[in-house]
Amino acid sequence: MQMPFVTTVSFADRDGTAVHLQYGVSAESETEARSAIERRLINQELYHYSILEIRRATSLEAASFDLAAGAIKLLN
Repeated sequence: MQMPFVTTVSFADRDGTAVHLQYGVSAESETEARSAIERRLINQELYHYSILEIRRATSLEAASFDLAAGAIKLLN
């Protein structure tokens, strides 16, 4: 069963400033959510990043994300 996760990713922009982005990820587990976000970042040619957090979305967050199975959505 797919569940929504909130994933926070950090990387440095061209000026060296730290950037934090949050993604909503629909996956069956935290491990699958991590793999999905890693694939997305590699496809976007973003290699020097850190995954700061992966957590299950609250019911309110999940309702606002409206994620399809297997989807990833930039939240901010």
